Amino acid sequence: MKISKYKHDSEYSYTLGATLTIELLKSKPEAAVEVYISTKTATIDALIKLCEEKNISITVNDKAFNILSPKGNCFVIGVFKKFEEKLINGNHICLVNPSDSGNMGTILRTAVGFGINNIAIISPAVDIFDPKTVRASMGAVFHVNFKYYNSYEDYAFEFKENTKY
Repeated sequence: MKISKYKHDSEYSYTLGATLTIELLKSKPEAAVEVYISTKTATIDALIKLCEEKNISITVNDKAFNILSPKGNCFVIGVFKKFEEKLINGNHICLVNPSDSGNMGTILRTAVGFGINNIAIISPAVDIFDPKTVRASMGAVFHVNFKYYNSYEDYAFEFKENTKY
């Protein structure tokens, strides 16, 4: 697979770091495509074992880190195919025009912590698959159902039975 900087219209995104990559492999192995490990890292046995179990290829390649990771402290990158999870009935959080990747990731992490796994996102909004959002979510993005809507009215029409506060 050819590595290139993340673009919103790409069909792939990246986890930057061992913890996020392990979370990807445990939670959404069907989306995982490949794992890159830097020559500068110590062997990560748990990660290698998961890749073998899930039949995910591992590539040792420092060039990928120069392209994808702006920080020098990232030694594992997981490549995954973007996915969609439909919202289901129940508790939802509706985010109207979230514009900061870090805040979006924190909200996802907090929602999952409180057992809320349905996130409606009103556009324009930050990209949930932006590696900055994925990193800020600490892997929570792999545990939520989400859908983008053009307006709050579109969301409210689809989920008429939900109580809105």
